[in-house]
Parts: sequence; structure tokens; C-alpha cells
Amino acid sequence: MSGKVRIEDNNLVFEIHGVDVILTMRKTITVPLSHVMSASTEKVPWGVFEQMKVAGTGIPGIIKDGTYLAGNGFVFFEMRHPDRCITVSLNHESYKKIIFEVDDKEMAAKMINDAIKKNQG
Repeated sequence: MSGKVRIEDNNLVFEIHGVDVILTMRKTITVPLSHVMSASTEKVPWGVFEQMKVAGTGIPGIIKDGTYLAGNGFVFFEMRHPDRCITVSLNHESYKKIIFEVDDKEMAAKMINDAIKKNQG
């Protein structure tokens, strides 16, 4: 199930819906826009052996939800369809990246990147 992203005040809010709330053990993640570096629409590989699950659910090729430890720090996944995910790169946060499935990844990435530019200017 896809989640939703929205800009609220000066924050980027990731809303997790349905059973994914249980699988990720989170309902929302809120990040200050000043900590968001970029949003990308590049397809995300499953990377089965590239990260270690810390908390959440992972079935290779089917679902990857929750917190994973990657080479450079923690990454949060909410992913069933890698081709529908955005990758949000962060600084000054416990997560280095949030990989999040949305209904319209082009629109979501544009909204985030536009908000970053507006927040910087």
C-alpha cells in the first residue's frame, strides 16, 4: 500500500497507511525541510544483501518495510513496488535516506524538491 507525503509548516511528513503501520512499526515520520537534501525518482533495487534489517518486515522481492542498516547509516523503507518509490536524502537525521512508495512519484519528488528550494530561498 502506498503512503502519502505532504509539506506541513516547514516539515516533510511521510504518512504510512494500512497494514504497513504494523510492518514498519511507524505511523508517520516528520523531517524538517532544512534537513532534506533531495528527492529522487530513480528505481530502487531490492538490495537484499546490501542492508541489514533492524526493525520491520522484509521478504525479498515482495516487501521491505522498516529500518535497515546500510553502509553509511540507517535507511527507512516503505516499499513493495520499487518502481513507485521516491528516495529522499537527508542530513542531520538518524535516517540517511527514506525510500517511500507513493502513488505518483514524479509529483511527490517535484513537490519535495520545490519545497526544498523555497525553504532555502
